[in-house]
Amino acid sequence: MQLTGFLKKLKNERVSIELKNGTTVWGIVRNVSPQMNVSLTDVRLTLPVKSSEATLAAVLLSGGSTQGQESKRATSLEFINIRGNTIRQIILPDSINLDALLVDQQEVNRLRKQGQLGSDPNKKRTIDGNGSAPKRPRRAF
Repeated sequence: MQLTGFLKKLKNERVSIELKNGTTVWGIVRNVSPQMNVSLTDVRLTLPVKSSEATLAAVLLSGGSTQGQESKRATSLEFINIRGNTIRQIILPDSINLDALLVDQQEVNRLRKQGQLGSDPNKKRTIDGNGSAPKRPRRAF
C-alpha cells in the first residue's frame, strides 16, 4: 500500500502535521491527494518561535485569529491546504487502530480468489462436491 493510500484512510481523523519550516498544524483530515497534499478543517496552526512577523501577518490576513497569551504564535483557521512536499511528519492519534488501516482489502480479496488465503473464519463451512454430504456406511449389528 502506498503512503497516500494509507493517509486517505485517515479521513475525518484529527492529526498533527509538522512542516519542514517548523510550523505545527492540528486539524481534521478532509482530503488527501495523490501528491500527498492534505486538506484540513478546524485547524490550529502554531508558528515556530524563529518565524518572522511577516509570516504571522500573512496568516492573520488570510482570516486567522490569534489565540490569547501564546506569544502571538498560535492561530485558528477554518480550513487549510498543505502542499505535500512541505510535510515533514504526520503524527497520528493514539486511538487509531493501525492494524485495520494497514490491511489492503483489494490485496486480501485477490489472495482469496487465488486460494492463497483461507476463507473468512466467521463463514460457515460449505460441503464440497455436488452439494450433498457423503453418506456414512451403515454398520451391521
